[in-house]
Amino acid sequence: MELLSRIAKPRPVGTVQNQEITDFIASYLEPLGYEIRKVPFNCKVWETKASYLIIDGSRLPLQVSPFSEAFCGTGSAVVASNLQELEKAECEGKILFLTENLTQEPLQPKNFPFYFPDEHKAIIECLEAKKPRAIIAVTGSSSMSGLKPFPLIEDGNFHIPIASLDTEVFSEIKDKVLAGVLEVSINSRNETATAHQLIATKKVAAPKGTIVICAHMDSKYNTDGALDNASGVATMLLAARGIETDRYNIDIVPFNSEEYYDPQGELIYLEELKKNGKEVSLLINIDTVAHKGSQVAVAPFNFSENEQLSLNDIMNGCANIVPGQPWYAGDHAAFAFSGTKCLVVCASDIFDACVSYTHCPKDTLDLVDERLIENAADFICKVVNTYDRII
Repeated sequence: MELLSRIAKPRPVGTVQNQEITDFIASYLEPLGYEIRKVPFNCKVWETKASYLIIDGSRLPLQVSPFSEAFCGTGSAVVASNLQELEKAECEGKILFLTENLTQEPLQPKNFPFYFPDEHKAIIECLEAKKPRAIIAVTGSSSMSGLKPFPLIEDGNFHIPIASLDTEVFSEIKDKVLAGVLEVSINSRNETATAHQLIATKKVAAPKGTIVICAHMDSKYNTDGALDNASGVATMLLAARGIETDRYNIDIVPFNSEEYYDPQGELIYLEELKKNGKEVSLLINIDTVAHKGSQVAVAPFNFSENEQLSLNDIMNGCANIVPGQPWYAGDHAAFAFSGTKCLVVCASDIFDACVSYTHCPKDTLDLVDERLIENAADFICKVVNTYDRII
């Protein structure tokens, strides 16, 4: 599928390839009768080179956290394994190792507008108050990605240099960490760039509301993002071609910043809805949708029992479409929490299998079943084209 191959390449926000794919999506939708707008926003583009820790003569590789500040220097170390130890530690001017309870999961960016749990806030505020020269987070695998070690903090608004060290590597050196002076090199560079949030709209004469079909178009660094989420963007574009409703305005929104620490794309669109007084009747979010060996799972939010039954009838008439479980780590969350009817369309094994491939170099085109993209697009078109009979 040409759509898939055009999109499945590294495309972090603000990069040249991100802009090229934005332009490609516009060129695909405009001939279909969609009015195209591209709203610019400022962002950071990140680069890194080989980084390392030298301890007792051994040079160990570090994985730099995206958007980290740079650091190159020496210093003594301090180790904290929980918040209580961190609060007591003398960190200023030292290399701080975070382990165990402090590194169980990635921490949310500190200014993230939709979700910032108190426990993450407490850790980040403590780190900033302690002022270490650099942070080395000892991490392993994550339930949210295939990266190992995973980045603990991925936040351009966090200004302490930070990198990750694998838990297995740390276990071999932990007795030496406090014994002497360490040398740390975190090679990282950030530049300011401009990205665009594309909004494509097709209007009807007497709309009953607006149906939004969305899929995040950006990727993390160092991944083709074929499953996550070139598959979703290809499904969205294929569905855009088959929509025939004359009852609802249609917005096609390739959210550009879902994988970024600052969700500018979604904030831009939310402001657009508020400014224009748009009522979203239904939002369909497509994310990681076509893993080989899976089916297409559909999870509804805010549907009544009767509406769910009508939806089930459509699902039963479509190939490879099955009920899915609701989840909130995506662009639909803000809409679902506000009471908007939403559908999330994803792979049926998204949390069982797909997560082990996402956000890393393993997420390539050979994981994607193009037939499932067609099945998902067909289902979306049937929902949109008959939506006035569902509700």
